[in-house]
Amino acid sequence: MRLFKGKKASTAKHRENALATQVAGYIHRRQTQVSVYLNRKTQYWNNASKLTALFLFCLLFGGFCLFIFIKAIIHF
Repeated sequence: MRLFKGKKASTAKHRENALATQVAGYIHRRQTQVSVYLNRKTQYWNNASKLTALFLFCLLFGGFCLFIFIKAIIHF
C-alpha cells in the first residue's frame, strides 16, 4: 500500500510541465530564428512584390490541397 501517492503524481506532473515548457521554448526560439531569417531575405522587397509572393504561395499550396482533396474523393 502506498501512503504518498499524491506526492509522486505531483512530481510526475512537475516533470510534464517542465518538459512542456522546454518544448514550447524550443518552438518559440525556432520560430523567432525563421522569422528573422525571412525578414532579412525580404527587407528590400516592396509591398507589391510581397503581395505577389503571397498570392503565388497561396495559389501553389491551395492548388496542391485541392489536388489532394479531389484525388481522395476519386479513390474513395
